[in-house]
Amino acid sequence: MTISPPVRPVGRSAVLTRRPVLLLVAAGIVFLGLCLVKWSPNSLQYDLRVYVVSAQAFLHGQDIYTAHLAYPKDMALGFTYPPFAALVFAPIALLGTSGGRVLMSLVNASALLVIGMVTLRALRPRWSRYRVAAIGMAVGATGVLLEPVRSTFDLGQVNLILMALLLVDLLGHLPYRFRGVLVGVVTGIKLTPGIFIVYLLVTRRYREAGTAAAATIGTMVAGAIAMPEASRQFWGHYMFDPSRPGATHFISNQAWRGVLARVNGGVDGLAPYWLLAVAITLALGFFVVRWAYEQGLVIESVLLTSLVGVLVSPISWTGHWVWALPITAVLVHHALRARSAVLAGLALAWLVSTGFGLPWDVPHLGDQEYTHHGLQLLAGNSYAVCAVATIGLALYGMRRRAA
Repeated sequence: MTISPPVRPVGRSAVLTRRPVLLLVAAGIVFLGLCLVKWSPNSLQYDLRVYVVSAQAFLHGQDIYTAHLAYPKDMALGFTYPPFAALVFAPIALLGTSGGRVLMSLVNASALLVIGMVTLRALRPRWSRYRVAAIGMAVGATGVLLEPVRSTFDLGQVNLILMALLLVDLLGHLPYRFRGVLVGVVTGIKLTPGIFIVYLLVTRRYREAGTAAAATIGTMVAGAIAMPEASRQFWGHYMFDPSRPGATHFISNQAWRGVLARVNGGVDGLAPYWLLAVAITLALGFFVVRWAYEQGLVIESVLLTSLVGVLVSPISWTGHWVWALPITAVLVHHALRARSAVLAGLALAWLVSTGFGLPWDVPHLGDQEYTHHGLQLLAGNSYAVCAVATIGLALYGMRRRAA
């Protein structure tokens, strides 16, 4: 029996087949354009300027970690990433600050759409790709309503880009032999994503963990070859200086160290309490992460790991909490499926806290963070509170299922 080849649609049928794709492309272009209007080449994007100045210093054979000192009136803080990151930012340096702002806004907007689509695909694996793309893009676009996302755009940060790369890798959208590569590269750019190498070990994805570790080492070697002195300074000194990115107690730092510093009235004598909080968070956090992964809740296990990461990191500025977008989407999804008022309440807490940017609504700057009391303490540390509540609810759910 002869099998005829599939008949390709022609004429009007071909147009109807292509229409969903064209509509999605048009919607994506409109969204990118709106983001470019909102965050134009004239916007401040302070962190992007730091990237550009440091990458230009690399291209001119100068020290990337002191390049900001040439701009004492405009740049109080310098480059805080490993040398490999300066290599990655080199193309932006060639574009200059204005061109870099355009590129960063467009790439951040694209990353938002990717985050929405991969999140929805994880939640709805049986939906068609067009449906996932359409609704996922809508989910991603709503991210601009959240303060961490707006902060990332305002500063020209890379948080959304790194999160998109991590989700693409960890949720299985790469060919099997390449899984773990993006985790390693992202870790080489900004150290803190190294928590996901631990995640791969905890979930027994050993081959991917090995690939990620090898990729991270590769970025370190590349940085050392390109900038041997800068590498020596970073790995020998700057990496161990938690104050280099800024004041620990500043309201934007929603990590345990920032929360405890504000409650304690400073960092003096803080180390034992912070280390205890970190140890408990790692132990309980990865305990529930392992359980979630074994239950087939893959994206949930990834997002729980992200919360462990931002809590235990010495510095987690509000812009680092872009994970609030997929976390809220997943909570809403489960709340609707389970008709759970508790899950709905937690999703609402994330939306209110990150939508309004509650930490910024309490007194801050000039050490006013030390004066908080009552509801100010709750609002001023609301991102961390939401993270702890989410991990705690996952632990409760695990115990309840076990019972």
